[in-house]
Amino acid sequence: MLKAAVIGIGAMGKNHARIYSDLDGVKLVALCDSSAEHASFLAGKYGCKYYADYKEMLSKEKIDLVSIAVPTSSHKAVALDCIAKKINCLIEKPIAPTLKEAEQIIRAARASKVKLTVGHVERFNPAIIELKKRLDNNEVGRVFKIDANRVGPFPSRIRDVGVVIDLATHDIDIMRYLTGSEVARLFAETEQKIHTSNEDLLSGILKFKNNAICNFNINWLTPTKIRKLYVTGEKGMFVVNYLHQDLYFYENEEIHNNLEYADLMRGVSEGKMSKFFINKKEPLKAELEHFADCVANDKKPLVSGEDGLKALEIALKLIESANTNKVIML
Repeated sequence: MLKAAVIGIGAMGKNHARIYSDLDGVKLVALCDSSAEHASFLAGKYGCKYYADYKEMLSKEKIDLVSIAVPTSSHKAVALDCIAKKINCLIEKPIAPTLKEAEQIIRAARASKVKLTVGHVERFNPAIIELKKRLDNNEVGRVFKIDANRVGPFPSRIRDVGVVIDLATHDIDIMRYLTGSEVARLFAETEQKIHTSNEDLLSGILKFKNNAICNFNINWLTPTKIRKLYVTGEKGMFVVNYLHQDLYFYENEEIHNNLEYADLMRGVSEGKMSKFFINKKEPLKAELEHFADCVANDKKPLVSGEDGLKALEIALKLIESANTNKVIML
């Protein structure tokens, strides 16, 4: 039985605690939060101990894996202390506020030989899992373009980072994952309309080395929550609705799957639309099940520390591009 703990039980951490408390092969042994009242309430609900000081928790509890869901600015300090105790770590994204701090975390985990993963939870969305399988099966042919729409109301809880670090990192990671390629260059525009210290709107573009072009429409200024992804290629277009875990395919009638189409593409016309069956599941539960399985069976996590570092690097470059009004080459 693996012993789990959660450090930081705010909006995300409380969900980690909920899932660990009911996960097969895992026992939630401790929660930590600066609000002792909040930690005490949840600890009572899940039958575990609570602490206001995570260092006290680390010194008193035997822990196999931990979710770190504190503010981004505290990721490095908490992660390094956990790694020093040989505890396998899941760090909520972004991995850290700076590349230097992210690299320090990765080096420490490697030296201590503990599992390190970053909470890019969208990789565990069943619709994305199905999309990845179909892209790998060449069902859309060459990918021309990916469009990410991730918009919604302003989250008053977030103050330490802006929309690029908090939200765009999801789509940066997904785009790298789906294309299997790296970014060649990028450009972005950002605005700060409501947030007291950071940007709350991003319009950006990535050009990947495989020639796929990826657009971002991301903000905290839209009065309804939208999470959609469009993947356009030779054979048609896939559409993912993250929230409903739906996957659709709009066929390009000009190309048929049973043809050698490399030299046959002469145009695009509207074909049939298909909706695929998706076995729906809470992505965070799938993520934590995967993390526990990696720890229990010495497997490599789907999302590595290096994946978290790369998503952060591109996000910071988007901010730099917006601030300097320049195209940035990677």
